[in-house]
Amino acid sequence: MEVRLGSKQAVPLRGIEPVLSEIEQRLHSEPQTWLKQLQARPGSFMELEKAVHQAFQQMADQVVAGLLAQTTAPEEFAEAAKKK
Repeated sequence: MEVRLGSKQAVPLRGIEPVLSEIEQRLHSEPQTWLKQLQARPGSFMELEKAVHQAFQQMADQVVAGLLAQTTAPEEFAEAAKKK
């Protein structure tokens, strides 16, 4: 099974490792962006809270897609699925 993130033209995932690497990068960069935004515009806290929740929801979706890609990648899975 091919699992893609974002669009049908995206490169198929081959497992969870690329997803975890991307999430790690986001976890290092985005909090700094959020902090700067909040310092510059303290009144934007409600908007920022929604953005943080949305970012983590996207990351959770990516983890699930990576798990699915890794689980369905082996030939044995494809063969078993064809038999059912």
